[in-house]
Amino acid sequence: MGAPELHLPTGSGRFDSAALTIITAAFDRAVELTVPLIGLSDLDVAAIDAPDETIPGWGCGGYTYGPHSVLLALDPAVPAQPDRLLATLVHEFHHVIRERGPGCGSSLRERIVSEGLAMLFEEEVLGVASEFAHQPIEPSHLTLAIEALDQDPADDGRWFFHSAEIPLWFGYTAGYQWARSYATANVTTASQLVHTPADVITAPIEAR
Repeated sequence: MGAPELHLPTGSGRFDSAALTIITAAFDRAVELTVPLIGLSDLDVAAIDAPDETIPGWGCGGYTYGPHSVLLALDPAVPAQPDRLLATLVHEFHHVIRERGPGCGSSLRERIVSEGLAMLFEEEVLGVASEFAHQPIEPSHLTLAIEALDQDPADDGRWFFHSAEIPLWFGYTAGYQWARSYATANVTTASQLVHTPADVITAPIEAR
């Protein structure tokens, strides 16, 4: 098995050596923290100059393209922030290992659970989950989500990114709450739940 590798955006010339050093250090730390928990290996992380793909205000954003590839989008206009880079990478690394089991899926059930477990993994590794896990959400919206869990493919814009009536980041917060509730009830962790099927996580929610 090969160690995870980081590929830096040096071609554009828009990242100075200090920024590249911060990015590399965050990657190294994320690998160091997650390998003992989820056995991360055989992975390419492509850091690219892609401001439009970053989380507003964060200067970075992540996307997992399968069991062996992660994209780390960066905005050279935003100073590299180690904590946010680290949280993004830890989050995506959980997705990577989940892709090697049941996958992150395309249904709303699978998408919410996968994001929720990744948020919970941030908490396990870093002591706190990112702000996306802690948004105010309405019980009525949770009811709507539960009724739509088998929607496939999920409307990510509606459930995660506020393209409709559902608040921004809803899916991350709902998923985190469900994953955390399941983990607490079963005395387990996000790293141990990385291959747990989504319907197992949501079963207690649907039974209420």
